[in-house]
Amino acid sequence: AAAAAGAGQVLLLDQDAAFTPGQVADLEAAMARLRGSHPPPAVVGPRPEAAPGRKAPAYPRRPGIPDRGGLVPVEFLATSGSLVDLAAYAEIGPFRSDFFIDGVDLEWCFRAWARGHACWMEPGTALPHRVGAGVIRWRALGLEMPRQPLFRMAAYLRNSVYAWRLPHVPRRWKLRQAAYLPLQALLVWADSGYRPAVAMRLAGAVADGLRGRLGPPKGLP
Repeated sequence: AAAAAGAGQVLLLDQDAAFTPGQVADLEAAMARLRGSHPPPAVVGPRPEAAPGRKAPAYPRRPGIPDRGGLVPVEFLATSGSLVDLAAYAEIGPFRSDFFIDGVDLEWCFRAWARGHACWMEPGTALPHRVGAGVIRWRALGLEMPRQPLFRMAAYLRNSVYAWRLPHVPRRWKLRQAAYLPLQALLVWADSGYRPAVAMRLAGAVADGLRGRLGPPKGLP
């Protein structure tokens, strides 16, 4: 609908994003600075910032790509706050509806890089993120993650494991996830009080990812 109306970009925001018109203008200016660059931009987003009592996502830098005009090349961006170029979107393809919710933005950005487009962060503007209901911490390992409903953690595990079979997801990310996902699952299980039902649900999510069973996860509210 946006493309049919003649728009060049679409700004994606969720229901709790506190974003100002000035920040939107900053992203538009960032996209304009990237015109003519190679690889061409697919998306520009703000620097993630933790809302009080929450944990902000981290955007790893894309190796081998220099900064440009104060902008930082990143492997991926969160969906909320991202300014998507519609011409690039037409070449990259839509978001995966079978992922349902978690990891949709990661997969799309990795696909964008694989298809010759770039993802950029504008560090001069920030968007507070309110993912989950608080933070789970494993102080001994310095590990923390958002406290999510079980169906979301299950979808995250399933989609992350399924992504190991996708050729456009870099091997470095797959290796990182292979080490990180078991720790996250253990942290969620511990936070539940080591409930057997939670362990079974997480194990089932991993099995679904290995078997390619995607779509809306079980236990949706």
